[in-house]
Amino acid sequence: MLTVRDMEFSPTRPRIIVPLFARDLMSLRAQTAAAEASPFAELAELRLDPLPRESYTDALCAVRAALHKPLIVTIRTAAEGGEAPFTPDAYRDACLQLLQAGGMDFLDIEWLPAAAHRAALLAAAHEKNVRIIFSEHHFDVTPATDAMTETLLAMQRAGADIAKLAVMPHTAADAARLLQATAQAADACPDGHFLTMSMGKLGEVTRFCGGAFGSCATFGTLGTASAPGQPAAAALYDWLQKSGRT
Repeated sequence: MLTVRDMEFSPTRPRIIVPLFARDLMSLRAQTAAAEASPFAELAELRLDPLPRESYTDALCAVRAALHKPLIVTIRTAAEGGEAPFTPDAYRDACLQLLQAGGMDFLDIEWLPAAAHRAALLAAAHEKNVRIIFSEHHFDVTPATDAMTETLLAMQRAGADIAKLAVMPHTAADAARLLQATAQAADACPDGHFLTMSMGKLGEVTRFCGGAFGSCATFGTLGTASAPGQPAAAALYDWLQKSGRT
């Protein structure tokens, strides 16, 4: 069982992650205060890529000082649908600098862009007692079901504390296949932890019911979304409560 700050992560009790996605420190502080105060936000993801590179450490320090909930830190590169135009080496260096600054509970490491640096980042994170999320994003397609399953399992084999996969559906069947892949990975690796979602309107249902298929967390907003199809955190909480998963 994965436990962080006495918070257990399990598909039987999916956790609600609220994104902190701002383009200046003043807006970021306001979003952080809202996440700290909200009973629906169980942990937060700090998306640093909308901010100037030189502001990353200041942003992390400001969020950590104001937030007493578990914190995921993410630099989403342009290659994975984000805004940071980093080369793999620049991405590694930025992640290492943030690990030195401290204050995070999880570091999101992009599975493909960071392929050459996974081992080094994993070791650096473990030295700081930081958990690792390996993540892969497809903003245009939903890959083949077995390919998605294998990606999730490969992340687990490589040492992920949580294996994350986000895909874009073009049909309802695409969203269903994401859930199938999640269930297949969870069946094959019962001790693993998975965080999956199908994005956009067609995929929104997966953010509510993912726990039934093996996803240990989901993303909900307090007003500012970081990806297509993120519902309100309050709506997620209400759904999880009614379905007996809170």
